[in-house]
Amino acid sequence: MMRVLRIDITLIFASTLVLFAWFVYRSEVVADKTRPVITIDSELLEVGLDATEEDLLAGVTATDEKDGDLTDRVIVESISKFTELGVCKVYYAVCDRDNHVARASRKISYRGYTSPRFYMNRALCFSQLETINAGEVIGARDVLDGDISKNIIITSTDYEYGALGTYTVKAEVSNSKGDQIAISLPMLVEDRNLNAPAITLSDYLIYVKKGTTVDPSRYFVSALDSYEKDVSDTLYMENNYHKDREGVYSFHYYATDQLGRQGHTVLTVVVE
Repeated sequence: MMRVLRIDITLIFASTLVLFAWFVYRSEVVADKTRPVITIDSELLEVGLDATEEDLLAGVTATDEKDGDLTDRVIVESISKFTELGVCKVYYAVCDRDNHVARASRKISYRGYTSPRFYMNRALCFSQLETINAGEVIGARDVLDGDISKNIIITSTDYEYGALGTYTVKAEVSNSKGDQIAISLPMLVEDRNLNAPAITLSDYLIYVKKGTTVDPSRYFVSALDSYEKDVSDTLYMENNYHKDREGVYSFHYYATDQLGRQGHTVLTVVVE
């Protein structure tokens, strides 16, 4: 019995030794120790605003000493936030058939990139009898992310509930690349009848370059009384605009119905 047990132990030891030798052989002789290499043909790639992963992979190749060409296995692993306006880093990765990973990176520049812009879906001009919520009026768009209104934060306002006057609303927003912008806008709360004429504009917030002349009639759409009768013949406009000074300005539009009720709206102009 003891002899059989010794033979069994010897066989187990011999089998273990063979397996160990095989694994050493695999790791030292047979296994692939080479690493893939990613080659990039330029340090900076310019792409469009709607760049796809295929666009981002332009000029990127990969090879491995054992597996050969691995270009079709290269992926975009991640894209950083902006390192400077419109420029970020794209990180690439490739894996060979033995699960060895190589990585590389380069800068990409988005052609035609501009920072996000605010817009308004109506004027920040309220009747005292209305529910006043600047957050429902102010929106933002981005050339990369589209509408980013959900990212807007109203950082402050000096509005006093129930009081007439002109107030300041401050808002900020950022896109997915970390480009953050802020704005301070005037908000007017006035003693205006809810049945006063409704004045509609095509835009309520525009951006212009310094030195630009603004024609307010270009943005006027209609002026209708509470019965939807056209009262645009009573329309008049006022403004505090200075085309040669950077800042935020207001173009005021007024129209009056037959009962003497005056409607009012505002076009806000940002001079950059």
